[in-house]
Amino acid sequence: MNVSDMIKGVMNMIEAADIRPRDEVLILADVRSDALSLDAIKSGLIAHGAIPSLLITEPIKRYGHVPQHVLDAMAAVDVAIWVWPVFLTFTPAHMAMGRNREQSGSQHKEARAKPYHVYFEGKAGLLARDYAKFPNKLLWKIAEKVRDVVGAGKIVHIVDDIGTDLTATYDGSKLYGMQFRAGDPPGRCHFPWGRCGVYDGSGDANGVVHISAVQGVAGLLPEPMRWEVKDGWVTDVRGGGPIGVETKKMFEQVPGSNKFVEIMFGYHPKASIQYGIEDPLHWELNGKMPWAGLGTPRRHNVFRHIDGSVMNGRLFINDRLIVDKFGMLDPSFYADAEVVALAREFGDPDEVLAPVSHAAHGSGTLW
Repeated sequence: MNVSDMIKGVMNMIEAADIRPRDEVLILADVRSDALSLDAIKSGLIAHGAIPSLLITEPIKRYGHVPQHVLDAMAAVDVAIWVWPVFLTFTPAHMAMGRNREQSGSQHKEARAKPYHVYFEGKAGLLARDYAKFPNKLLWKIAEKVRDVVGAGKIVHIVDDIGTDLTATYDGSKLYGMQFRAGDPPGRCHFPWGRCGVYDGSGDANGVVHISAVQGVAGLLPEPMRWEVKDGWVTDVRGGGPIGVETKKMFEQVPGSNKFVEIMFGYHPKASIQYGIEDPLHWELNGKMPWAGLGTPRRHNVFRHIDGSVMNGRLFINDRLIVDKFGMLDPSFYADAEVVALAREFGDPDEVLAPVSHAAHGSGTLW
């Protein structure tokens, strides 16, 4: 694989993040980041007329210390791109920045923050795959259709074949974690994107949910971790192997960390279950499957958060099926006339919107 194979994906990221000519851009990586991806990002930024700088650090832990020179470098630029597996969101230093979770009802009214943060989620080769090259404008149109349905609802329900049966209430005007245009949400974007945050802990939640992959741990858990949820709190944890043991230990050590705070789901047509399982951060599972999380509030003096994928869960909004088994978004979203018309600008809509394609065999582009 060469840098040239990744340029289309890089330019897609530049568009999604609304990076502008003459923007000063910090590429923040650590020693595990893929060198070829770094070269591709730098080359794309230069071709775009932006001014890139590269800073490579030692790994920073999930709740760890961020060196002051890293914070100073981010503050000095227009855009900071965090290159996988850099993820500073849960560090005390990033919490101190006071950046709020943007909601779908307000984000269009705000300008791009400085420095704008881009979480590039890509392991080696991602920029050459269809997941990174999927047209932004088409993904934003799908997001609008998803918002129209989910935003009009009040109840989210997740079930699966191993015992998950969880119901939560939510405020449809406060969906979060979605992107509808370049440089949106105004504080930060992920790349690739394609997620809808539904439940944020402010509604009620009851039932049982099974988590099969936990963010920060590669692969699937040795057995799913079962959370029993009552009145918005996780009251019992079973299974999950060592992660289940650590979760219960966290509840003892950090009071309030057993609050059930998150339900999301993904709608990106090209997100891969295979790559999502392998990635310790599981971003592609978040872009495809139902997702659930627990932990302390963001303003808590000891922030802790455990979240992960409800593998093959089926997610309903007000009894309407939205996500089916295997992370399949309800076909009606892709069949929408506006979505199909826009997809036609990029090729055969059936191929553009297909989650897999046997015709891509051997091309190295899809999977």
